[in-house]
Amino acid sequence: MNYFDDERNVIDKFQDVDTSETLLITLRQESKKIFKSINNKRNWKYWTFSGSKSDPPPDFYSDKYKLMMDVMRVDDHTHKVKGKLVNETNAKESKIQNELKCSGLKNIFPNANFIVNAITDLPTDKDHSYLWYKESFARVLNAHNNKVESYKKNHLGYKIIFFVFDESSIYLEVNEKIDNKKLGMGIEGRIHVFFEDEEFLKIIKNLDIDYLIWYAPYKYAESIYGLVELPKVVIYDLKNIDIETINYNENMMISAEE
Repeated sequence: MNYFDDERNVIDKFQDVDTSETLLITLRQESKKIFKSINNKRNWKYWTFSGSKSDPPPDFYSDKYKLMMDVMRVDDHTHKVKGKLVNETNAKESKIQNELKCSGLKNIFPNANFIVNAITDLPTDKDHSYLWYKESFARVLNAHNNKVESYKKNHLGYKIIFFVFDESSIYLEVNEKIDNKKLGMGIEGRIHVFFEDEEFLKIIKNLDIDYLIWYAPYKYAESIYGLVELPKVVIYDLKNIDIETINYNENMMISAEE
């Protein structure tokens, strides 16, 4: 089992995010309250975990805040091979986690959390891609959106949050295709501002929910001007999205991660 397969571990990581690393697409006070209800550990105690197999969906709900939330993961590794979804990175992480379990280390350090960052050794274009990223985003969010009616029945009158844990790296739109061997030598391109990407916004605007929290902690890269970092958290109020979108050429998108 991958560490972040447990939705509670995703939230635990999210609670390390500072408010300065967060972008609210709307200025409504409600969005700020929602962020604090999850990010602040004192407020988080008012949420109930409902993510076990025997529990009714979604993953969390709060009677105090009249909110319910489903947590999901998207990435730029997962893709289809002969009709089946494959994620080499996740598979390798799970393998290492299992090896740690068999080694007895988890018994020696029972309170330790072992977070694995697996390297597949695949060429960059075989390991992750913008197209896989976009497909993963659409597939995962639409699948959860199809369950919204059952969420509403389980928690009448509660507002719905989709919490998206985005494990992809930062992307660039380049003017010409880059050979894998040249990736480590520096590349020039337009930063992919993921939360303004027209294609992703189309998916978000079609969701039957109230709020979307997009948690993307790995969107950073070194540049000649220093470290480039995008917001780690973006929160959309779906009833009040007013944002300029950017159209990117999907065929010229590359990951800044080697």
